[in-house]
Amino acid sequence: GIISGSLEQLLNFTIDERVEYAETLPSFCYTDPRFLSVEEERVFGGSWQLVGRIDQLPLPGSYITAQLGPEPVVLLRGSDGMVRGFINVCRHRAGPVATGAGRCERLRCGYHGWTYDLNGKLIGLPDFEGAVGLDRDEVTLHPIETAIWEQFIFARLRRQLRRQSPSLPEMLGDIPAAVAGWDVASLRFAGRRDYEIKCNWKVYVDNYVEGYHVPIIHPSLMREIDYRRYRTVTGRFHSRQDAPIRTDDDRSRRYAADERSGEALYFWIFPNLMLNIYPDNLSTNLIVPLGPDRTLTIFEWYFNDIESDEGRAKIAATIDLSDEIQREDIAICEAVQARLHSSFYHRGRYSPVMENGLHHFHSLWLEWMREE
Repeated sequence: GIISGSLEQLLNFTIDERVEYAETLPSFCYTDPRFLSVEEERVFGGSWQLVGRIDQLPLPGSYITAQLGPEPVVLLRGSDGMVRGFINVCRHRAGPVATGAGRCERLRCGYHGWTYDLNGKLIGLPDFEGAVGLDRDEVTLHPIETAIWEQFIFARLRRQLRRQSPSLPEMLGDIPAAVAGWDVASLRFAGRRDYEIKCNWKVYVDNYVEGYHVPIIHPSLMREIDYRRYRTVTGRFHSRQDAPIRTDDDRSRRYAADERSGEALYFWIFPNLMLNIYPDNLSTNLIVPLGPDRTLTIFEWYFNDIESDEGRAKIAATIDLSDEIQREDIAICEAVQARLHSSFYHRGRYSPVMENGLHHFHSLWLEWMREE
């Protein structure tokens, strides 16, 4: 239920920096609906969010629309070839200046026809003669920050909430070096699946950043990886789970021991992006809160070969295995969310061996929630 007291008072708890002594987030952080609006402002509003791919913006005037936390946004390629982002809200009466995806010479509001150029400047406002004190040079679309890593477009709202706003390279840390052998920029989009889950977004992230649950929840995944050598390494704003591929001769498994890489890598980037890297593919998993107890997870897969019969067979097998794992995760996440409302549960403890990534996420969340 709803907890009494202000959110600032509720955030007056500590997470010991020593995982051996620390307690997890209190249950009310997952169940009190007031937290989400603050998270949207402080966590999602100030962090880099994955919003698209550069192959979606191939030519000047190409655009896509997306949600950036609570804000509708439009990403486009300008006439100079640069990728830019704007709040997708007309300055007249809050209509949409773009819908879906496509290509245009200018952005035109779907409500009253105000138009903006590809730099966000107002260039047309029909039937507006006689308006006093309106300086069209000052009425521009609100810009947002954009950055590109490999083929992925990230965006961030221009809100100076934090004393230190890390750049995208700072958020990624050593991930680019760790995945250099995969040539991420050349991988081709192969498919997408969306799942809506009845849990708080942090419950899903909690589940992702630890491999402790794999032996219990994921029997098929256990057949692929050597759990005895599973480990998690944390950076400033990300964590990396190393899961060596098993080396036995069981040919019923999806990945054979002699494939190019001997491990699966699972990266989490604060607050809500996962990169899953296997020997022959990469997938992204974006976690989007839909409400205090509803979460959308967006999976996208990338392969080198998406056209041959063998390539399509691998894609199908990969998505089938991922879907099986995802449905197992959904079941446990929804069960946990329901039990977080129990009056008999408040806080738990971390496994120092297997849950240092969870401790890292909780510590970052508390840091960003407290810092304006």
